[in-house]
Amino acid sequence: MSAEDREAQEDELLALASIYTEDEFRRAADGQVGQLRACLELPQNFRIFVGDHDAKNALKGDFEVFFLPPVVLTFELPEDYPSTSAPDYALTCKWLTPLQLTSLCKQLDYLWEENKGGVVLFTWLQFLKEEALQHLNIVSPFEVTVHGEGMCRQKNVVRKDGERDTRESIAQPGLLDERALQDADSLDSLIRDILNFDEAQQVRSFHCKLFQCNICFLDKLGIDCTQFKLCQHVYCNECLKAYFEVQIKEGHVHLLHCPEPKCESVSTPAQVKQLVAEELFSRYDRLLLQSSLDSMADVVYCPRLNCQTPVVKEPGGTMGICSNCRFVFCDLCKRIYHGVASCTQPEEKEEEVDTNPSPAADSEALTSYSYKEGKYRQWQEKVYKQYVATNCKMCPVCNVPIETLT
Repeated sequence: MSAEDREAQEDELLALASIYTEDEFRRAADGQVGQLRACLELPQNFRIFVGDHDAKNALKGDFEVFFLPPVVLTFELPEDYPSTSAPDYALTCKWLTPLQLTSLCKQLDYLWEENKGGVVLFTWLQFLKEEALQHLNIVSPFEVTVHGEGMCRQKNVVRKDGERDTRESIAQPGLLDERALQDADSLDSLIRDILNFDEAQQVRSFHCKLFQCNICFLDKLGIDCTQFKLCQHVYCNECLKAYFEVQIKEGHVHLLHCPEPKCESVSTPAQVKQLVAEELFSRYDRLLLQSSLDSMADVVYCPRLNCQTPVVKEPGGTMGICSNCRFVFCDLCKRIYHGVASCTQPEEKEEEVDTNPSPAADSEALTSYSYKEGKYRQWQEKVYKQYVATNCKMCPVCNVPIETLT
């Protein structure tokens, strides 16, 4: 290797390392080997879709994306680069087909011929980032395909012919550049990889931007802020934490919406958990569950005062079985289950005793509770014995009452 080539290579690699982040440029610890990762600049409202021709795919439909996985250029600099030879490279991408990558390889080779004798890696990377979509005539909506899964066409390599679009097809494998590789196993996995990458990149982009909190009116980085997904309003974590804590302590778990007036965007449990203390989040979770159960028509609570466990009613009947204390009750009168017999109420005298406990019981809450519970259980036992005597027969073997159907 000549001294001029060595110096040019080192200068180029050092320049790339100073310009780009580690996500965009990586150099091997030894040798003149590295990797360039180009995230293409997408236009606004860019959408991808899965065609109907793949019946096996579960993720059909179209999706709006802001970021696509990078086009990866892995290179090795030969000894006579840049004076004589071009870098050896391979071009891989998850969502571009081998035909499209082959077209990009041809353009990279053309750019080398134009700049032969000079360094070219920076020119290649800029082309991939800024001009690749235009070069391939990729527009929204973009159909995502995987070469080798029965795809005989690529609808997004398009040439305009007057008013009519002509669509190129993948003719023969021999026309594909061996340096062009699509890194995708299946269409399902490809769609998931695209959506996961887009979500992760959106989070990273949000963390790096400055936002003004509409509560304290201070500018803060996105990493110190929270954004409501539906309305996109942004508030600093400090203000939003105080707002959440007040609402949860007052029991208003359904009011954890965006603080913007008249905005109905609701926070997610994950956002609440990230901001408030563990004890407060447990209260929020419990109240939210209780509120949800209260709104369900087929859920009642165990009538025993020391239990109160949610119980799913038996379909088409009135019986409820508590999974905690095993109490079997009627969900209409909330008393012990009485089968086909009509619901009854305690005798008037017992009601009076139950609702007007003695002065001694009034002096201590625990005594009052025990007194009421005892009287209630006595009445339950009485009703139970009456029902067994009238509607049941005793098993001759185990002496367990068995309901008789009339």
